[in-house]
Formats: sequence, C-alpha cells, structure tokens
Amino acid sequence: MLVGIISDTHDNVEVVRRAGALFRERGVGLVIHAGDWVAPFMAARLRRAVGEGVRIVGVWGNNEGERVHFVRVAAEHGVEVMGDAFSMALDGLRVGVYHGTSQLLLDAMVRSGMFDVVVYGHTHRVDVRVVGDVLVVNPGEACGCVTGKSTVALLDTATRKVEVVEV
Repeated sequence: MLVGIISDTHDNVEVVRRAGALFRERGVGLVIHAGDWVAPFMAARLRRAVGEGVRIVGVWGNNEGERVHFVRVAAEHGVEVMGDAFSMALDGLRVGVYHGTSQLLLDAMVRSGMFDVVVYGHTHRVDVRVVGDVLVVNPGEACGCVTGKSTVALLDTATRKVEVVEV
C-alpha cells in the first residue's frame, strides 16, 4: 500500500489541496497526519482534498486549540484523530505515530522494539532514516512556513521506501 504522510499543515489550505491532489494522483490508500493541523476546518479540508474512500488518521500536535470541536468536525468528515500518539498494524508493519514534541518520547518509540516504522512531525524538517531496524519518517512541513518548502512523504509499505515530494 502507498501511504501519504503529512505534518505541520498549520492551516495552509492551498498546500493541503496540492497534497491531496498528489495523494489522489499516486493512488494513496491511507493518509497519516502527524499533527499541527491547527484549526478544526483542516480536517474537512484534508478530506475534501484527498477524496472519499481513503482512510485519514492523525494525531494532535502542539498547536491545536479547539480539540473538542475538532474531534466533532473530523468525525463528520470521516477523519480519525487518535490522540497524542497511536499505533497501527499496516500490511504487516507495526507503525507508531506521534507529533514529536518530546525528543525523549520520540527516541523511546524508535528504540522500543514496538515499531517497524515511526512517523513524526514537529521539527518542520525532513527526516528519513533507519535506526536499527526501524524506519523513521518525518515528512517535513507541509505549511512551508519555516523552511520555505512544503513537503509530504509517500511510504510504500511493501518496499519500506520513502519518497519526499515538494507540493
């Protein structure tokens, strides 16, 4: 399966539209948002951009305010917000997702032996590397507000290859 990974959208509606178009074009079967969506309307915008029939799951970042309302809006649009962190089985891979606000917790996830893939965001910097047997993926910032580059990642679960794409 091809998985679209996005993080740190920070209410940038235009980049979410472009990322959604890329995900549709490439045939992504799942989208993971690693936090810092910011406003509740971003769940609806991401759903609209990605289209129906593709599962969207994500975590909180450190900039979401209206969490109760956000969960309600997300649910109305079929977007699953899983809390501060979550794990899932995906094509035989154990995947952990966390925004990354604590380097200690992120390192613990990577070194725990619980995951084959750890997805995070927060730093606004692309990070794709292997630590032991764990693939670590930070797609960088979708918003483009720190680095000036709006990036997302595509993970092929069959090959464990990651492609970072500027949108």
